[in-house]
Amino acid sequence: MTRRYMTIERIGAMSVDELQVEWAARFGLDAPALGTDQLRLGLAYRLQEQRHGGLSRSTRNLLLQTIALKSKRAVAPPPVRKLTVGTRLIRDWHGVGHTVTVLEDGFEYEGKRWGSLSAIARAITGSRWNGPLFFGLGSRNK
Repeated sequence: MTRRYMTIERIGAMSVDELQVEWAARFGLDAPALGTDQLRLGLAYRLQEQRHGGLSRSTRNLLLQTIALKSKRAVAPPPVRKLTVGTRLIRDWHGVGHTVTVLEDGFEYEGKRWGSLSAIARAITGSRWNGPLFFGLGSRNK
């Protein structure tokens, strides 16, 4: 059987049987016992996810933490990223590349030792920044 190009509009016109077949094809398992509208919403989301990518790690973590608060269960925080000595952090700022090397007791940037990424980010931008966030190691959402 030839599969037609799937669109959200087409999902809206499918019968329950067609939705269940499409669910199995998209998710790799039988459709759950959901109403027609929920099947359509799930398939539409899956279609968008396959075309444009899924949730970011920080959004998934935020959702897990929200679920934990609602259910009063503890969820382990996301793992802390450890920087290994010798790791190079590269950041483009206004068309200029900046490279920072992780040292055992700080960081090296432009031939100088620095105590924090925030100090380096401030030197680069001229304003206060969260250093790990500036270099792509952190997340705005806590």
